[in-house]
Amino acid sequence: MTGWVSVLSKIGISLLLLLVAYYSSKFVFKVIRGFYSRKGATLKAPNTVKLVLNVFFFLIAAMIILSVVFEDLIPVITGIGVGGLVIGIALQKPLENVISGIFLLVGRVVIEGDVVKIGEHSGVVDTVNLNHTILRTFDGKKVLIPNTSVWSGDIIHYWPGPVRRLEMIVGLPYEVDVSIALGILQEVIDEEELIYRGEGVSNFVVFNGFNASSIDFKLYFWFERANYFDVQNNVATGIYKKLKEKGINIPFPQLDIHVKELPGAGVIQ
Repeated sequence: MTGWVSVLSKIGISLLLLLVAYYSSKFVFKVIRGFYSRKGATLKAPNTVKLVLNVFFFLIAAMIILSVVFEDLIPVITGIGVGGLVIGIALQKPLENVISGIFLLVGRVVIEGDVVKIGEHSGVVDTVNLNHTILRTFDGKKVLIPNTSVWSGDIIHYWPGPVRRLEMIVGLPYEVDVSIALGILQEVIDEEELIYRGEGVSNFVVFNGFNASSIDFKLYFWFERANYFDVQNNVATGIYKKLKEKGINIPFPQLDIHVKELPGAGVIQ
């Protein structure tokens, strides 16, 4: 009877410690979020912060449970031997994902809200948990990528800063003088209000080559994230209107067919 009481009391203490860990994590998260709110800022990656706090407090609770409450289990765990080896091999991949997930969280390699390309998948990071990095693709799909693949693979951050540069190619007819064309396109860039003109960036137009039916020019301009689609539409519309004002047509591929009559050739009946 005494043995059962001891076991039940240990289980009760363990559950109490887990509850303390759970509510401690929630309390600290509320304190952090409140601090940002008082500063007039928004807490970035709240799900990631919450996960890190949960892992931290539950690890502490687990260590206390194993070292204090169930200290007599440690010799049993260390003496599992071959069975432990088999279990270790079976858990190798999940443990790799957990370790990689911790590295991703601590190093803030990717955080929720980042627009990235991981392997062949592009989208917005939804959350990073201990097993997977969850990506929301631009067409609404949900992709779960193992953390080991994220940690060891190539990652492209499309928005490492508040602004980004875009390149746009425009083809004009060969009848247009190159210097005049450069001036017209530069004028469109200079007049567009959504183009970013902060320190350290420049917006310009360069000659890009002679194409089969046009002379190509490339526009380079910077913009803020919120204006990604609008600035492209505005620049394209501005170019079209400016060319129309100047009487310049946008070229398109044309094919000239020359019919040559051969001596002795007749009509086939």
